[in-house]
Amino acid sequence: MSYRMLLITMLLCASCSGRDSYDVVVVGGGPAGIGAALAAAKVGAKVALVERDTRIGGTTVQAEVVDIGLFYAWRRQIIAGPVWDLVIEAVSEAGGSLPDFTRQVPDKWMESCVHVDPTVYSRVAERKLREAGVEIIFGTEVESVEKVRDGWKVGPVTGRQIVDATGSATVASMAGAKRVREADDVRQPGSFFFWLSSKGLEFDAQQVISAHKEAIEKGELLPTDVYVGIVWFIQKGGGSGCYIPDADNSTPEARAETNRRGIEAMNRVLAFIRKQPGLENVEVVRAANEVGVRETYRVVGEKTVTEKDYLAGIPAEDALSWSYWMVDEHKAGSSGARLVFLEDNKVGSVPLGAMIPKGVGNMLVAGRAVSSDHGANSALRVQASCMGMGQAAGVVAAVAAKSHRDPREVPLTLAKEKLTSIGHIVPNSQ
Repeated sequence: MSYRMLLITMLLCASCSGRDSYDVVVVGGGPAGIGAALAAAKVGAKVALVERDTRIGGTTVQAEVVDIGLFYAWRRQIIAGPVWDLVIEAVSEAGGSLPDFTRQVPDKWMESCVHVDPTVYSRVAERKLREAGVEIIFGTEVESVEKVRDGWKVGPVTGRQIVDATGSATVASMAGAKRVREADDVRQPGSFFFWLSSKGLEFDAQQVISAHKEAIEKGELLPTDVYVGIVWFIQKGGGSGCYIPDADNSTPEARAETNRRGIEAMNRVLAFIRKQPGLENVEVVRAANEVGVRETYRVVGEKTVTEKDYLAGIPAEDALSWSYWMVDEHKAGSSGARLVFLEDNKVGSVPLGAMIPKGVGNMLVAGRAVSSDHGANSALRVQASCMGMGQAAGVVAAVAAKSHRDPREVPLTLAKEKLTSIGHIVPNSQ
């Protein structure tokens, strides 16, 4: 081969490598992944976002969990920056309005939850990511992870730093990280949201209550199919109230099985309701694309956030994001959740160490799979909290990539400075 041909070949290879190589690769386009990709791009990193679905948004969009959490605590903002700009724009574009945070009171926490339209939210999120320069790779389920000289090859792309925002620490596990999850009888159930054309219809409430009890005894319905009051469920037209035990979306097979059981539950409920006098013509008018999964795997990190730590509300030195949600542990055999609220003026937080998989370099985990115990995870899993820790992980990953460091080696002062520069609110820095 001539020198000229060799040079051309080298240039072509470099061009191909550059197209598929990034400073930061984020896997998962849910709340944490959106936050990570936006934040990393905002501080100058070349970013790719790999998403298994064809839309951005994760559980907010696919499962229509549209009350996305608390961005304020005790009437002061705790989560801001690019994700907050996205939320404001999505709410405005849908013609909605934000809660009045100046009136926030703990015992009316749902009134301070931000509500989004899933279709608009997805559209705005994709637009914001593209405006920030993030390359989005849709329809890609990461099935392999390979260590390379300057980072990791994750599916079709290579990144100096990886942010695993899959919700199950899937990528971190492939890279050698340890994961844990609760036994089936402890792990939180999923929820399947579907809506019925039953509002305003007249029926004998007591007769329906008796029939519901009998249907469960006969096995025609599972107790979890409608775990709230059946009359209330019918009168409000469905929506929340259907648990799917053992819900799991950590693999394509588990996801498909969980969604199959969600549809079966919906069909059982519809068949039961149609048997009741006055409700024969009830229809399902809308259903989420999939079951909303609360809990699968959690990574084992350099640190683990415990329920006690979380409720104490004392940020560690390496705390990089806030989280304000109660311990909210759902149980498939119960009609309600175990709720433990933060005491006055206390706010939970997420340390960097909980986002770093033990024994694995050049990688962070953000979102539901953050290193935490069962109780703390039931609070940290909420979308707003995941957005905040996603931003933190994205900035640390970007700084680590640019300086050829492992995330463990990034100076906390530098990470906090970069986070503050994009409007992120850092614990201990106010």
